[in-house]
Amino acid sequence: MTLIKESGLALAALMGALAACSTPTDAAGATADRIVDSCINPTRIKEQKILNDREIQFTLNDGEVWLNTLPRACPSLKFQGGFTWEVSGTQVCSNEQTIYVSEDGTPCQLGAFTRVPAAT
Repeated sequence: MTLIKESGLALAALMGALAACSTPTDAAGATADRIVDSCINPTRIKEQKILNDREIQFTLNDGEVWLNTLPRACPSLKFQGGFTWEVSGTQVCSNEQTIYVSEDGTPCQLGAFTRVPAAT
């Protein structure tokens, strides 16, 4: 298991890029910002920030920012400031990964990823 702390420590085991397992498109063929079946390669995450008990923001090495919105609130996630997870293989995919609140071990499921638009 790898511990994620809100302090932004970039753990070598968790530095991963978001790689779309499937990228939905709209009627014009443009890539949708919400990728339901998206996956993260955890070795390419630069930093993560727990925004509240339902949202975790992941910043990738290339500067892209993705928000994971959990399907329901994860009690004490923000207060505890971190989580652990066990990653099998090289991908963490939307709606398929369970995280555990760092201090009390409460299990919570990750939701879908949404791209956060770059600041202009």
